[in-house]
Amino acid sequence: MDGLNIDTGKAIGYGWASVKKDFWYFVGITLVVIVISSLGQDRDGPSQWSLLSFLLSGWMACGYWTLFLSYHSGKKLPFSALFTQFTHYIRFLVASLLLGVIFAVGFALLIIPGFYFALRYQFTLLLILDKNLGITDAMKQSALLTKRKILSLLGFDIVSLGVVILGAMALGVGILVAVPVVWLANVFVYRSLSAPAAK
Repeated sequence: MDGLNIDTGKAIGYGWASVKKDFWYFVGITLVVIVISSLGQDRDGPSQWSLLSFLLSGWMACGYWTLFLSYHSGKKLPFSALFTQFTHYIRFLVASLLLGVIFAVGFALLIIPGFYFALRYQFTLLLILDKNLGITDAMKQSALLTKRKILSLLGFDIVSLGVVILGAMALGVGILVAVPVVWLANVFVYRSLSAPAAK
């Protein structure tokens, strides 16, 4: 992935091929992640339900991303590994909050800065999990990886969103396939940009 272009077709193709190869593995963990992450949502009550949802979502995201990073490295972690990823959990949550604030401010000022920040720091959380980086270092590294690739990355994200929308339209069940395809594609792009040849 030299220069300005990200091979969106190759990334999505990798995600699709991986899900087809280990269909029930990816569908199973995706279903569990969606169910657990949704606990505490859509409740008319105290704010602690929102906090619970945030904590659970962060916990599941740590495990989900870790399983996908490991899978891309050639090691298929057991299903139970989804629930045991606590090493980076606090840092992951704090980074998620910080990025949320940055994106919100960017969109509040103007829409374009919001998209720009979202794209430049898109791989921050992956870098925390994959490279054990601090939040600031992960943000800096993400900005380096995405430098001069904003438009290409935007195209990839638009296609990824389209895949998820199509999955949701397939009676909702398709989302269990679309989500892992897109997340695996994100790992593919991240790892490709991180490779020495891409720098």
